[in-house]
Amino acid sequence: MHQREKKSKILKNQMTSIQAQIHQEDRQQAQRLKRNINRLIHDQLHSINPWWLISFHYRDHHSREDELLKDVADLKRKLHRIIYKSRDKTIKGAGEYPYPRMLFFHETSHQGSGQFHTHLILEKLPESLNTQYEMETLFHKRLPKKVKALSKWKSIDIQRINPQDDDYRRISSYLGKQTNLELIALDPFNSDLSPKKK
Repeated sequence: MHQREKKSKILKNQMTSIQAQIHQEDRQQAQRLKRNINRLIHDQLHSINPWWLISFHYRDHHSREDELLKDVADLKRKLHRIIYKSRDKTIKGAGEYPYPRMLFFHETSHQGSGQFHTHLILEKLPESLNTQYEMETLFHKRLPKKVKALSKWKSIDIQRINPQDDDYRRISSYLGKQTNLELIALDPFNSDLSPKKK
C-alpha cells in the first residue's frame, strides 16, 4: 500500500510538471503570436494611408464569428457604394475607381458577453465625406439604416489618425491587445491587406 501511494505521488508530480511545461509553452507561443500580429498591424499601417479609426458595435446577440464576417462584408459593400457615389465626378477617364483601403479588427466584449465589436481603419475618403461631421453622419445615421446588424444605440467612436510612427505603434498595440491562441482580431477576409514588401 505504501509503495502504491509513493508511485501515485510521483505520477502526480510528473503530471503537474508536464502541465506546467505545456502552460509555459502556450504562454510563450501566445506572446510570440501577439508580437507578430502587432508587427503585422504596424506594417499594414505603414503600407496604407490610414486616416480614420472607427469603433462600432452590433445589435445584441452578435457573438457568432461566421455571422460577423458576413455582416462586415455587407457593411463594406454598402460603404463602397456610398464612397463611390461621393467620389469627385469631375475626374474623367481615370480608370478603375481606387477605393480607400480598410482594415477590420474584431474584439469580444470585456464584459464577458462574448459579443463582438469592430475597429475599422479607413483611408482618406472623398472630400465630401472626409470631415468629422460627415463621418459622424455616415456612421451614426446613414450606415445603420442600410446595415441591419449595426447597433442604432451603442456608441460609435470616430478618431482621426496622426500619420506618425508613435501613433501607429499605439494603434497596433491597442488593436492587437486581445490576440491569443484562440482569437486574432485582424479580419483577413474583409480587410484590404497589402502584400509583404520584399
